[in-house]
Amino acid sequence: MAAAPSPSLTSAPPPPSRGGVGLAQGRYGERGNLELVLCDEADGLWVLWHNTDPEDTDTPEGAPPPGRWSGGLHFAAGRRYDDVRVLQSRNGPDHLEVLARADGGAHRLRWSPEAAFTAQEPPPARPFPALALAETAGGALWTVLSPEPGAEPGRLYRADPAGYPELLWAPAAPPVLTGADGHSPHAVVLAAAPDATRPGVLTVSRTGSHWTGADGTAAVLPGAEHAAAVHGADGPLVFLADGGADLIAVRPGTDRRWSLALPGTGPVTALAATPVRHDPRRTDLVVRRGDTLWHLTDRGPGEEPAARALVSTVLRRDGGAGPVHRR
Repeated sequence: MAAAPSPSLTSAPPPPSRGGVGLAQGRYGERGNLELVLCDEADGLWVLWHNTDPEDTDTPEGAPPPGRWSGGLHFAAGRRYDDVRVLQSRNGPDHLEVLARADGGAHRLRWSPEAAFTAQEPPPARPFPALALAETAGGALWTVLSPEPGAEPGRLYRADPAGYPELLWAPAAPPVLTGADGHSPHAVVLAAAPDATRPGVLTVSRTGSHWTGADGTAAVLPGAEHAAAVHGADGPLVFLADGGADLIAVRPGTDRRWSLALPGTGPVTALAATPVRHDPRRTDLVVRRGDTLWHLTDRGPGEEPAARALVSTVLRRDGGAGPVHRR
């Protein structure tokens, strides 16, 4: 009787990337894998997934074991993107929505099990001041757009999903987004509770940031270069990177604030976060510092965040071959 092939793990650093990153927990896998989208250095996008299954779950050939990141799958070739957002949509059902920016314009892509990633009609105006994407109860999508070329500041837009995957975008109140100091922010982040009918809005500038909750509650927060916001089990949570060696975590509307020490060296150039459904106190983040992507897990004040360099690791059996990343 021939011996069963012995498994081995093959690892590689993630594909070289630039600009912003998109991170969300999906609905695939036993507990919902994490989905990470990166902008390739020269052309197109990459998607990687983190296996959140329990440790004793079987791993198929070419997949990452539980607790590891997959290899990257290249898509959306033909453009050089500089920013990206991803979310797990209720629509489809359970399709992934990707909004990416190239040459100042927004491009929408949708992942479905039947057709993988396909290009869709983009929002009707350019993203301003930066990409933003959220989904609220009922499957409505939200973003921030400049209503006309050169117009400032940005305006909140809502997309009716009645004809999904076609979306009908329209401006939504409040019509104008301003920063904490009354000036135009350089970034806007949207975060929605699962049962919300509109998202909370975080406007970010280097001199101050401002949170407006779905219920209208407001909070003035520190300034930042990069920011992420999620809505977890305890309400909204904001992460701010001001260029130092720590992230600041803040629960808007409360006095709860703590620091997360960042590994590595160099400036933070990208930051994304997602709540994790099977562990309600947990928030996972991906941070680029220098040339390295880091995967952080935060469970709130009083616990040191777990931090590890992001590495793609796939299972190979004897004789198994093929690249870790696929174009």
